[in-house]
Amino acid sequence: MKYLIYAGILGFSCWGISEVIEIFSGYTPSVYYLTASYHFFAGFGIWALHKIQSAKNNLLSQIGAVIILITYLGLTYFPIQVMNSGLSISEFLAGNTLYKLVGGIWFLGMMLFGISILKTKFYPFWTGIIFILGTIFFVSILPLTGSSLLLNLSNLLFSISVLYLLTLGMKNLKGDYLKRKINGSFE
Repeated sequence: MKYLIYAGILGFSCWGISEVIEIFSGYTPSVYYLTASYHFFAGFGIWALHKIQSAKNNLLSQIGAVIILITYLGLTYFPIQVMNSGLSISEFLAGNTLYKLVGGIWFLGMMLFGISILKTKFYPFWTGIIFILGTIFFVSILPLTGSSLLLNLSNLLFSISVLYLLTLGMKNLKGDYLKRKINGSFE
């Protein structure tokens, strides 16, 4: 389990770093490669978050985590394709509708997982709200702007929030997670 959390921490750290680089330097190859790394590793971190809160048998969490893991893996090569095309993200998506479909499925998974955070009450309530609002904001702003400082900052906030969840998950693995699972007391 801890290796899944490490993968998530690596993935969301790559995303946060890519956002900072993008703010200061624009779209450089490092931004694209870090984003590809994020896509590869982040889904495993979401799966870890699901497994940690799964002692409450939350089907929304399981469905959302599976969808997110599969779509993140499917999107791993997307940033590299955008970089090699020389197009903006919006221009690339206009000619590659399959990625729009994958993005829509990803959106569904993120919403289900965010709702599961609220429902399970294992993680702080505000993290579920950030999860849902961050996803909505990302999906609504990206097609309009392709990229903007506001989008970079919201992505950075979202990345930091998931990193917080992952560190809580690591803490639960080290501390009272097993006791809580055995006793069934998650409040």
